[in-house]
Amino acid sequence: MTAVADDLRMWKALLTVAVASLALAAGSSAAGSTAMPPGWTHAEINFFVDHAPHTLVLDRGRVTTASPTSLTLREADGSSVQVPLDASTQVIVDGQPGQLSDLRRGEFAMTQRVDGGPARQVRVHVPPRLARLTRR
Repeated sequence: MTAVADDLRMWKALLTVAVASLALAAGSSAAGSTAMPPGWTHAEINFFVDHAPHTLVLDRGRVTTASPTSLTLREADGSSVQVPLDASTQVIVDGQPGQLSDLRRGEFAMTQRVDGGPARQVRVHVPPRLARLTRR
């Protein structure tokens, strides 16, 4: 394999993830839902890129703890999930670019990750009451 072939595979994988996320988003409501239908808290989508299997994992819940390396969400069914984070994780807070340091307890978040790796994206919604308390 060459570096160019590896880059092409990565771009294909990212494009596939983006298409899968858009397909899920098309079925969701505009208010508060980013890539899963209302009521869903966890989804795993299996796909292939160049005959290699991958899994897109989506989780949604309320932030219970956040650090530079992980985020813990309490999902609607009461279960907790710990999602790894890293410096490349993209954070979006109420539609605006954010940072890992912007993640706060009590916020609603949805994460996207591939193959058990760190979240590629965290979309955060800050409830109005919490926004007033934290002065965002």
